[in-house]
Amino acid sequence: MKTYIKNSLLICAIALGFVSCGENSWNDKLDGFTGGPNFSEIKSIDYTLTAKDYENLANNSTNVAMAKGADVSDALKAVGNLGYFNNEILPADYVPAFLKDPDFQYFTLNEGSAINLTYKIAKDLPEEMKGMNAAGTYTVSKADYQAAYGSEENYAESFSPLAPASANIPRLLKTAFPDAVNGNYAVVNYNDSETSPVFGTVPGDDFEMSDVIKDAKAGDELKVNGVVTGICARGFILTDAGGSILYYNTNYDGSYAIGDQLEVSGTVGVFNYGLQFSDAAAIRKIGSGNYTYPAPKYYDGAAMDAAIQTTQDFTAVYCRVSGKVSVSGNYYNLIVDGASAAQGSFYQLTDDQKSMLKNGENMIIQGYFISVSKSGGAPKFFNIVMTGAESAVNNVVARAPRKVAEIAHTATTALYLYNGSAWSVVTGVSVLQASDYAQMGAGDGKLTSAQAETVIPQYLAKTFPYAAAETVKMVLYAANEGYCASEYTFDGAEWTPSVNGNGVVTETNQFVYKAGSWKMDPSIELELPAGKNKPTSTWFYQAVVDWVKENISDASSYVDSFGTAEYYSGCSAYQGNVNINAAYATLRGLAPYNGMSDDEMVALMKKRFETETAPGALSMLYPNMAPIGDLEPTVTITFTAWTTGGSNKVYKIVFKCTAKGKFEFVSCDWNN
Repeated sequence: MKTYIKNSLLICAIALGFVSCGENSWNDKLDGFTGGPNFSEIKSIDYTLTAKDYENLANNSTNVAMAKGADVSDALKAVGNLGYFNNEILPADYVPAFLKDPDFQYFTLNEGSAINLTYKIAKDLPEEMKGMNAAGTYTVSKADYQAAYGSEENYAESFSPLAPASANIPRLLKTAFPDAVNGNYAVVNYNDSETSPVFGTVPGDDFEMSDVIKDAKAGDELKVNGVVTGICARGFILTDAGGSILYYNTNYDGSYAIGDQLEVSGTVGVFNYGLQFSDAAAIRKIGSGNYTYPAPKYYDGAAMDAAIQTTQDFTAVYCRVSGKVSVSGNYYNLIVDGASAAQGSFYQLTDDQKSMLKNGENMIIQGYFISVSKSGGAPKFFNIVMTGAESAVNNVVARAPRKVAEIAHTATTALYLYNGSAWSVVTGVSVLQASDYAQMGAGDGKLTSAQAETVIPQYLAKTFPYAAAETVKMVLYAANEGYCASEYTFDGAEWTPSVNGNGVVTETNQFVYKAGSWKMDPSIELELPAGKNKPTSTWFYQAVVDWVKENISDASSYVDSFGTAEYYSGCSAYQGNVNINAAYATLRGLAPYNGMSDDEMVALMKKRFETETAPGALSMLYPNMAPIGDLEPTVTITFTAWTTGGSNKVYKIVFKCTAKGKFEFVSCDWNN
């Protein structure tokens, strides 16, 4: 936890030894101002309770006795153990004794101090968070995609502009959750794409594929008119009427998509027996269309063992393989029953392809067998550029392939809300996506509470880099027990949880030290007694003087040589009062007052104190005071003014806090 001391006492005692003079000769001579008391313990502090603080608070003798008398001793012990307050142990009751306990590092603070204390307290969850934590889940199936496209043949396993999620998911949820009531939530997992699949006649159907790949050999100069039929992180599979070949480029930027019609010219190379084009090949895009995959060649374990023993160069083979996915770091492999030497190896997967593979799950893989790699000098890896993956049961080969359009898509998770008649997507909640979990190092797509506290603030900082202070965001993430919602607030520097999924909220309240004790009080009453070396008065008026120095353009005309009094509104940290005796300002010969009557001069100084200097000092002394909902806290100051005619009069002035650290004049009885 961080502790911020926003404002130490703005003045220190000044050791001076001057000759005594009249009490209200002001600061021409500072008689008796020789060191003075130690005002350093009047402060306005931001402080967040630490785990140790909760323990000390629970062991504080005053608190222990109070809890025992109220028969809530166990609840007090829980505060120490869990690190948050509860409905039986409230901060307003149990914080004051702790703030005066020597275990608290600022226990020596004096009258007039204020602490903006941040703490945690268990409260009932907001209804929306209860609903999110109890959300049902739904994963869109192949049959759902077929229904969305209206065909069992011409469809894509992804929503797209042609079949948008917004038009289909509400219908699916109404069927999946027939008993839903108003306020129910559902988390939906699906694939989404910005590109629509193309079926039937399309521009470019006059594109005529070549038939040269099947006879290709290393060193041949080929010109291929073909279609992109597979994608990987370092290139693509190019297919013509006779065969398929890998185009390989270390710096491939993902320029081409399934169905793109290309003219590729270059020299055929070979790597690990797999024929391929390199980045030296020239590529010209002719158009885009639809590609229907042929029946794949099925490889069982024995067939894979035979295939990796090849000594002949070969073009890519469209295939289907069943096995158990094995993920270890960046290595994605496929363990196939019956294979004694061979092991499937996924070649240069994209992030989207990685998200389709689940470690330890039996899956059916479609793709292109492109090359053979060795391990320990012996052939082992059956390298595959993947085009599709689906769960399998007992490694049974799925039905014959349909005419599925392969389009680039993103695994997406969305939150939906039922309003009593229809489902609609919730837009005000940040829902973590598969790509987010991958970046967070959560390979299983779930976060523990401890992980969430660490990574979600980082996620929010990255997602909302220009967030303003006081911005609040709700985040929904997958946890072991289901989905969990947490609320985070940005304080201008970092994101902190304000409500977590267990109903523990973070609050900040002001505690003020007055009348010998600490009290939770968003409003403040300040007593500023007149006279020299009065700690609270010196503290406040010196803040006024400093404000004048920093904010008035000709401040040197108004601030005395000692820097402890100002004639702009008449405040003196030395005398501990507001001097609105026109005679003294006149004696100073201040040009701005030339030509004014005494009454005009006094009225001007009063107005400046009301609307400029006192609000400015309060902003310095209480920068974190802020409205609470519709409540605008007040600062009421009782002070003494030295008036024209030479008498002290006591007045009361009131300010209200209209925004964080901003104060506005309300009233002063010197105007009555």
